[in-house]
Amino acid sequence: MHKRLLLKITVIISMVLLIGLGSSAYGADEKGAGTSSASKYFVAHQGGYIGEAVVSVNAKKEVVSAELNEWQGPGGWAEYNNESGNELADGAVVRVPDPLTNINNSDPQIKGYMFYILQVKGGIQTWSQYTPTKDGFVRPKRHHERDFTGLMTNPIRAKAYAEAAKTDTLINVTIEGNKVIEGALASKTVHYGHMNKTNPQSTYMPISVQSIGFRYNIAALIAFFKANPTVDYSSFSYVEDKITLTADPLIDAKGDINKYKQEKDKIFQVVDAVSGATFSDFPHYALELQEAYKAAVAALYIDFK
Repeated sequence: MHKRLLLKITVIISMVLLIGLGSSAYGADEKGAGTSSASKYFVAHQGGYIGEAVVSVNAKKEVVSAELNEWQGPGGWAEYNNESGNELADGAVVRVPDPLTNINNSDPQIKGYMFYILQVKGGIQTWSQYTPTKDGFVRPKRHHERDFTGLMTNPIRAKAYAEAAKTDTLINVTIEGNKVIEGALASKTVHYGHMNKTNPQSTYMPISVQSIGFRYNIAALIAFFKANPTVDYSSFSYVEDKITLTADPLIDAKGDINKYKQEKDKIFQVVDAVSGATFSDFPHYALELQEAYKAAVAALYIDFK
């Protein structure tokens, strides 16, 4: 009995010490410390775009901030190269930073870069890896297996791509043999007004009679996620209800909310809470944000550096 009592006392003391340590950590956050952030990179919009979910949390595991960026892939910024200069044709080439590619090449215009070439076969367009050899650049024989979307499932590549989009170092090029000739920056040839589709200056998926548009959808998703970071976003349903938009140029600088005329819209809801978002990417992007949230919470307790 004496040994059992001693064991119980030891367990109680240990629990008290753990609770005390936990309280101290949360107390530190109230003074401005104890926050962490994490990013999650992913292939967005069913392919062709690179998503970036960024979440910051405090020591109480509350979401301090959250953001989504969706960077356009080559098809959204490659320079038009057909005879009329108004469309993309087979053979367009772009260059992007890639820490996993051509790292042993002595040419600084090639080393550490990935090149993608547009291949059009049977009316199907694929942005595939374009590789330098001693006799010049070559297209992959299995181009559908070495395409932009597939290669960007590697988070190292996706991160490098997103950072290049932010710093405006994505570039159009032409190739002569093994010589790389730099052309216009992506920011000068982008097709939807901005490299980041969530940027207020972007024109991708504008507000229309039947849609609140991409950026108001993103804003609704972010607001809903910040209030509900731990719900099961794969378990969603729909509710038909009216959406009332309030104009905000910080969300969509070029959007006209008066164009939206739907009396009722099909809105995502999760655990009986209505999100205000209508776009089909809602559950996917919410889960990506949640993965970033989990990583940010883990970083509160583990130093991954």
